[in-house]
Amino acid sequence: MVDSTELPEVSWAGMVEWLTGSLVDQPVALIVEIGPNSYVSEDDDQEVVCAQIQVLAGGVLMLRRSRVELGHLLLADYSTENLPLDIWQFDGHFEDCTDGYLFSRDVNLIANTCVAWFRDNWGTRSTSELGCSYRFPDELLPPTDGTDVF
Repeated sequence: MVDSTELPEVSWAGMVEWLTGSLVDQPVALIVEIGPNSYVSEDDDQEVVCAQIQVLAGGVLMLRRSRVELGHLLLADYSTENLPLDIWQFDGHFEDCTDGYLFSRDVNLIANTCVAWFRDNWGTRSTSELGCSYRFPDELLPPTDGTDVF
């Protein structure tokens, strides 16, 4: 993945633990993307196995899995009212999400599902073959700290 941070060589169980810890107390709209660390996005015809986790409101996470590079969703809002939790969705709601998506408050379920995607379904030999990138939400206004800029 372009501009990614390589994951340290860890066991698959260690990757689950790392992901679980990385997803706790994160801001709404954070995006974590995982995929092959050798992937270059200009290779349009190349199949690329990837996963994307996005933090929604109310402690809900969305995991999307795909065999094409996942785009960044421009969500109308991050509310989670009426979302079906803990049920794998295959309805093609997201064009680039070829293998479905899952909404859950269970961080461990999200992390284990993500890791299994690479380890079991695509035969990734080790975590050293994967890269990760984070995208934090943009702030429209600077935090107010009581000091004047002018």
